[in-house]
Amino acid sequence: PTGAGDSAVAGLLSGLVERLPWPDRLARAVALSAATVVAPVAGEFDRATYETLVGKVAVAERLGAA
Repeated sequence: PTGAGDSAVAGLLSGLVERLPWPDRLARAVALSAATVVAPVAGEFDRATYETLVGKVAVAERLGAA
């Protein structure tokens, strides 16, 4: 689990640079963070896991959320 937070930030920032909408940025951050957790070496990520997960992460707006 080392580096998962850094990977989440990297996913958010790369989406910001690419001007992706927020749901896509968040999906990228979650998938990249999860792919980092399963990598055998700290600070790396498993690309196959990332590519599988990024298409499966669903971000939904929560009505009434502050």
